[in-house]
Amino acid sequence: MKSIELKEATQSLGQYIQALGKEPLLITIKKTPVAVLTPLADLDGLQLKSNIDALRLLKKSVKEQLSSCLAPLSTYIQTLGRESTIVGFEGKPIAMLVAITDIETVSLSHNPKFLSIIDRSKKQQKLGQLTRSEEVRKKLGLV
Repeated sequence: MKSIELKEATQSLGQYIQALGKEPLLITIKKTPVAVLTPLADLDGLQLKSNIDALRLLKKSVKEQLSSCLAPLSTYIQTLGRESTIVGFEGKPIAMLVAITDIETVSLSHNPKFLSIIDRSKKQQKLGQLTRSEEVRKKLGLV
């Protein structure tokens, strides 16, 4: 399966669909899959090359102004959420953009500051320096 890093997905969604063929395109962040663009129809038989403007979102899970497929693929991924987006050509579904995982979670899992906090917490746990949640609740007056 072909793949591309999100930060490199700068061409329009329409251009990626034109080049899709029969094989899905995996979109990643630091090699972690976040979405997949997959064909729903045989794209080779369609006249996509000369009619890129005819590509439209049939199911909008992205911002209102992105009704065509001219924005960069990365923009669609960032606004995808947990819903899939179906792309149509001449009113027929031909491709689908599907979120594999929550992009914010993937971004956070690669954030050095966040990873530092997790590492520090693991070290404190090994040394027995953590406070039990029941104790924290008592100190905060939550029980």
